[in-house]
Amino acid sequence: MKDEAIESIFAALTISFSDDLEHRNVILRRFAEQTYSLQIRPHSGTIINNQSIQVYIIEPEYCRGQSLNPNGVTKIEIGPTTNVSLRFGLSKEETRKGIGRSASLLKKVMRSDSKKNMEILQIGQLPLGSAIKKSVNLMNNKAFTGEFKLMRIDHRNLVRMLDFDEFLETARVVHEWQSEQIDGSVYDGKLDNTSFSMFYSIAFFFEIPSFVLKVCEMTCFLVWDDTETNLDERALTEVCIQMTACENDVDTGNPLMQPSLVYLNECTREAIIEFMDSIRDEPIFPPVSYHRLKPINDRLKLIADICVLSIWDRFAAISSPTECLFERFLEFLVNRSKQWVERVEKMAFGDVCSCLQNLCNQMCSESPSYQIFFQQFGIGYISTTFRAIDEQISRILENVLGEQLAKLDSRNPEKLEHFTKTTMRMFMNVRNLTELAKNFKISDLKLYEFEVWFKETIVFWAYSWREVTQKMVERTISLDEDGDSVKYGARRPLPAGLYSFLCIQKGISDDLCRLEFTLPQNLVTSSISVVNILCQNINAYAKKLFGEAMRSHEEMASRMVRATNGIEQAMSFVEEGYERFAQIGRVQQFVDEKDFAAVQTTASRLLKLTRETCEQQISVLLSHYSQLKKEIVVKIAKNLTSDSRDSSSTLKPYMREISSNEKIDSILDCCYGLIDDVRCLLLPNCFKIATRHFAAILEREIRKNVKQNQIVEYYSNLYITLKLIYEMLEIEDEKDIELLSNLHLNSFSTFDLILSYYDTLCDKIARTKFFDAPTVDVNISYSKIENNETILIQIKLVKMSPLEWIDVLSERVDLFVRLELLPKMLFPSNKFEAPTTNPVPQSTRPQWKQLFEIRVPLEQYFTRGACLAISVFDHERKIDRLIGRGYIGLHSVPPSCDENRNDAIRVPLLPNDYSDHKNMFYQLIKNRASHDANAREFIETRQKRHLRIGDIPRYIRRNRSRVATIQ
Repeated sequence: MKDEAIESIFAALTISFSDDLEHRNVILRRFAEQTYSLQIRPHSGTIINNQSIQVYIIEPEYCRGQSLNPNGVTKIEIGPTTNVSLRFGLSKEETRKGIGRSASLLKKVMRSDSKKNMEILQIGQLPLGSAIKKSVNLMNNKAFTGEFKLMRIDHRNLVRMLDFDEFLETARVVHEWQSEQIDGSVYDGKLDNTSFSMFYSIAFFFEIPSFVLKVCEMTCFLVWDDTETNLDERALTEVCIQMTACENDVDTGNPLMQPSLVYLNECTREAIIEFMDSIRDEPIFPPVSYHRLKPINDRLKLIADICVLSIWDRFAAISSPTECLFERFLEFLVNRSKQWVERVEKMAFGDVCSCLQNLCNQMCSESPSYQIFFQQFGIGYISTTFRAIDEQISRILENVLGEQLAKLDSRNPEKLEHFTKTTMRMFMNVRNLTELAKNFKISDLKLYEFEVWFKETIVFWAYSWREVTQKMVERTISLDEDGDSVKYGARRPLPAGLYSFLCIQKGISDDLCRLEFTLPQNLVTSSISVVNILCQNINAYAKKLFGEAMRSHEEMASRMVRATNGIEQAMSFVEEGYERFAQIGRVQQFVDEKDFAAVQTTASRLLKLTRETCEQQISVLLSHYSQLKKEIVVKIAKNLTSDSRDSSSTLKPYMREISSNEKIDSILDCCYGLIDDVRCLLLPNCFKIATRHFAAILEREIRKNVKQNQIVEYYSNLYITLKLIYEMLEIEDEKDIELLSNLHLNSFSTFDLILSYYDTLCDKIARTKFFDAPTVDVNISYSKIENNETILIQIKLVKMSPLEWIDVLSERVDLFVRLELLPKMLFPSNKFEAPTTNPVPQSTRPQWKQLFEIRVPLEQYFTRGACLAISVFDHERKIDRLIGRGYIGLHSVPPSCDENRNDAIRVPLLPNDYSDHKNMFYQLIKNRASHDANAREFIETRQKRHLRIGDIPRYIRRNRSRVATIQ
């Protein structure tokens, strides 16, 4: 410390603590030698009628007078006190030089009546060091305006001021001296009364700001030497609190502020460096526990409080210690992260996986407290550590995974399972780490590309899943009854091992869901693999149930029921949830449309093939099950095909003949009992398959027992009952159509069969083109007469196509046409005539041009199957020869109001037995002719001995050359 500073401190202390009162008073008087002066600057126009302004300085004991300088500043010496007043007046006398001081003047001024009206100005009311503008009242209603400035002349600068370093040294010496006076080994930083008075007297005398004083104490404590006396940490805390309390009242213009902050910054940086050295072995990464951070945070609180002082913001030129704290902590965190990666690089594969799992667990559970701790220094714990380890850990994981793939023995199940477990755990740990990084919006990490490393491992994962799940499926209990079938929502008998099987499939789905693939290739591979594994497991489970159910057992029927329900329930479970199990929705989100369509197609195909295989096994099981119930089905079939003559002749006199409706109700009740039992045992789809087997047995028995040549009611009742049974069995497509059709046709009356025969005949002729057959051109229409209850048919025969094959030179030809309504059962000959044209002699191109009218009742006309037959005959002596016959359905005849009614219809002439051998209605009528008179009459009419037009083609071939010559 310089001698001048020591003298200044000595002078200050002498003032406060000197025992020699005279000596202290001398020093105090010396420092108290301060006087005041007043500067007055008149404004322009202060001279009034060539009169000057006189100032009277009135002191307690005497008065002085002085004239003001009208063109400049007038300085008036006031003295050591401001207990002085001024009066202003006008004077025509010449201004005196200097100031006259006398008591007589005071009396004169105070007693003069002319001076009583002058305004008195108190010096003590003027501000010190500031110029003010003031107007003063003079005599005779006149005023004076000027600027007044009160100045103080201070003599304390005779003692030199201390600079910051000197005051800092003073603070250090005072506290070191105080620490030497204590009895213990720990100094609490508190000064006793003497030291406190001495230290604060110096600060007060030299006007040291309170903040600078506390900075000096803080810096002394920060660099305290603990070799002799230890410093209590609470001393630093108390000084920091006091420093924070007074920082808002700091005068930033004080010359001591900047050097004090510079030195505080340096000391704080050294404290930070020392603190970081003390925690260099702390386990910062991976995070351990928030308990390890608490002592660090407590020790760091003082430094943090200094760093967050708002005073640093007012001195931008001085760097804040916060920057040093940020840099040191950032460097420390990055180094510890890299050290961890270096340790991982030297580990074996198993240790790497374990270390990675520990990192994942610790980052997910313990990182929040570390994130909060480092966030107070502007450091993102997670983002910093991830960026520090990203490249190196990515390279390490990719390399170790590639090495394990290269030396993997995939034929060893144990090694493959171990590889699957470890790599899958590694995948999920890396996935969790990347999710944590994404949550904190850390971009451009190589870890985000981790799925590419596992592209080749997914195949082995799928293979391991399949092997493990198939072993678990084999260990499931098969056909023991499961009392918890209600939990499946079906309330049907189910195998005991079904729940375990479904849980196994759900486990595969859970594994896949936890992986959360985003790479399209991985998603496609895993989804298809999972669907394939599910299908294979179902096939294995179904095969096991099938084998168990087909064994001989006393409860074989119930075992078959449980097996079919188990297979169906397992298949339905997978079909309903495969999109969720295989994450099809996630595939659609990350995969393009083409690959997604391929995944859907493949999955659907696998499920369809599995469904077909399962249904085949279910069908075989239910086929055997239906054979166990065959006795009931045979009984139903026999009751269904029996008639009244089947009753025992001995019991017949005692029995009441039951009606058809009673018989049908009895059969349906028996069927309902069987079907209801089966429905309660089987799942809906299994029930449908079972009913098809029951229907097949029933159809075979009906074919076997159905009676021939029965009355119409027999077949009608059989047909109706079978249709109702089909409805009860819920069979829509797989019916025996031939059996139903035969029963349905046999249930027709002979009259209905004949109408159907003519209806199909007319439709077939209308749809067929005949190129070689002769034709007749006819104009035909109808109209309603007699109150619309009768139909009038108008037929105009125009002409016939040429018969080129007839030789008119060697044969006589007399062609005529007969019109008749068919069938005769609807249009009897005794009520409906058959009009005939006149024969046209010796002409192969006859033209009749005759109009005929036929009246038909309205109801009979619109009967489906009613038709008009146009028959062309060659008149002979013994019997007319039939050339051909055409048919027009009455339902196709246009009304007379139709615009096209005059258009000729070309009707082909066909043989009488045209297509009879192909017409099923004709065959039914023919079969019925043996026991039905109407059928027999119809067949005989069709088989009358006419010359068939079927002989004509042979005649044409035989006489073709002659016909050509004639033409």
